[in-house]
Amino acid sequence: MEDGIAKKEKTTISSSTVIIGNITAKEHLIINGTVKGDIQVENHNLFIGPDGRLEGDVNAQNVRVRGQMRGMINASGKVEITKEANYSGKIICKNILVEEGAYFDASVELGRGSVKSKDVQKTSSETTFTELG
Repeated sequence: MEDGIAKKEKTTISSSTVIIGNITAKEHLIINGTVKGDIQVENHNLFIGPDGRLEGDVNAQNVRVRGQMRGMINASGKVEITKEANYSGKIICKNILVEEGAYFDASVELGRGSVKSKDVQKTSSETTFTELG
């Protein structure tokens, strides 16, 4: 607590850490290390630092990528791909910002917000989205 104000809870994965497996968190998540697995932080934010590496799918409120990521981003809010980023995959979000200089190889679906994970069907080579009724 600083000046009587509680800081928001967050988890940081340091640059010397490698995680192989899925992560579910009920707080903001900062990745400076390497993660190979899916990440669920649905009502919180995900930040991938400049040294961060993620290979997996993400469900989050907002996502900011400064490092490397390969996978699907499903955000109920905003996605930012900074000029330092190297991103490839698919993005579903309400708003997106891609800075000049970023490596960005993606398909983007804007405006609908996130799709619930139960409505996403995976196959070995592609991701298919079912119609929401």
